[in-house]
Amino acid sequence: MSAPTTTGESTILIFGASGDLTARKLVPALFQLFRQGYVRTSPIIGVARRNKTDAQFRTELRATVLDAADQQTSKDWRRFEQLLHYVQIDLSDQTAYEGLVDSVAELESQHRTPQNSARVVYLATTPSLFDDAVSGLHHSGLIPPLEHKERLRVVVEKPFGHDLASAKELNHTLTRWLHEDQIYRIDHYLGKETVQNILLFRFGNSIFEPLLNRNHVDNIQITVAESIGMERGRGAFYDTAGAVRDVLQNHLLQLLCLVTMEPPALFEARQIRDEKMKILQALRPGSPASINHWVVRGQYSAGLIDGEPVPAYRREDRVSPTSNRETYVAMNVGIDNWRWEGVPFFLRTGKRLPERVTEIVVQFKQPPLNLFSTVECDGDLCDIVETQPNQLVLRIQPQESIFLRFSTKRPGMQYHVEPVVMDFDYEDHFSANLPGAYERLLLDVMRGDSTLFTRSDELLAAWKFVTPVLQAWEESLSSPELYSAGTWGPPAASRLVSEYGRAWREPRLDE
Repeated sequence: MSAPTTTGESTILIFGASGDLTARKLVPALFQLFRQGYVRTSPIIGVARRNKTDAQFRTELRATVLDAADQQTSKDWRRFEQLLHYVQIDLSDQTAYEGLVDSVAELESQHRTPQNSARVVYLATTPSLFDDAVSGLHHSGLIPPLEHKERLRVVVEKPFGHDLASAKELNHTLTRWLHEDQIYRIDHYLGKETVQNILLFRFGNSIFEPLLNRNHVDNIQITVAESIGMERGRGAFYDTAGAVRDVLQNHLLQLLCLVTMEPPALFEARQIRDEKMKILQALRPGSPASINHWVVRGQYSAGLIDGEPVPAYRREDRVSPTSNRETYVAMNVGIDNWRWEGVPFFLRTGKRLPERVTEIVVQFKQPPLNLFSTVECDGDLCDIVETQPNQLVLRIQPQESIFLRFSTKRPGMQYHVEPVVMDFDYEDHFSANLPGAYERLLLDVMRGDSTLFTRSDELLAAWKFVTPVLQAWEESLSSPELYSAGTWGPPAASRLVSEYGRAWREPRLDE
């Protein structure tokens, strides 16, 4: 295997290394980066309060990462695990960080880490420990002087607060000792290959970008659907968060920014984030009426997923039996700028929907004069219906792909039009496996590239938009509208778009 020209050699410290995130996401991603040659000698130091040795730490991770691994993978792991170390400290004890400094210095010497290498601190902890962690880094001298600020990068996992006020408080906590450039707020959705390809697809091709504006686009739909419920004890977290906090405020709004932002002057982190910020500043409700006219919240009841019965949300493990937490949300929003004025954007996300799928659908306007009819067939049964609009679909997950739906003449003696699909599938075209989201994002942190991370002003702008919705729900005595598990959400979600003469596209993984 040939080594890449640019590596991300850094000292990596994972605070909260005994947690699930480290074993399921972080170390597997670092292992893949090691196998690809991006990580060669970087010491990876797990930091947590549980008492364990390096050998125990490595054995636990091996059991998770190397499940039914082949011989070559096991051989690679034996080399990789020499980079893994464990340091026991109580992250809430400020005096313990002095010992951490000594341990880090000793391990860097052992691995011959260059003195000017960066240190990456991944806060894989609860937000309640962020203040202690950052204060400990400061008082122990692990935060470098401002002129060398690039030598420390601190990665923060969501949730980034639970409303605007708490997000501001969290931001204050982090920036009390850290510079904004040192903070990497990670959103794993932005590490997905198809998400990154949105910008290249738009700004690297001259065919589609001139069409993405109010003159040609009828509406844009963004769907983040999950078929899972509250497995692995997730109910305790989800019952305090819900669909808005868990997905819409971050993943959905970031996807909206990428598909609607203006071309940046330079393809660099600051310019791209500036353009995303302009979209968030221009975001507005799709209706001037009350929140119930442009937002729908739902909660799943019992139903079937893949033919198997699943319980209602209120009967899930670690969920209150009287919970009014939303497991589904749909919004109609607009963007007040020159490019998108008057174009409706329909956003939705939910649990226990029929498919696990994330996609962006750009639906174009119909031709000004309908000269043809369309034939739609179900098996051998065909019928003449109105011409279907052109659609550009960006499939984020699974089966990452891009496809264009357009009309062509159906063979025969008459001018009947039939919709067809021109598609590009990553798996069919590229032989290499797509890198995992955490692989890409961790490598970007080690390289000091913040393009795919959320800046503080973006974060606060997103919370500013959704917080009034959350407040209105908390003050209301009404409950979410129920929808059966295995369906595409509550009836009100269909009315949200039908009032505008539109309909949701139902994603199908077999198309």
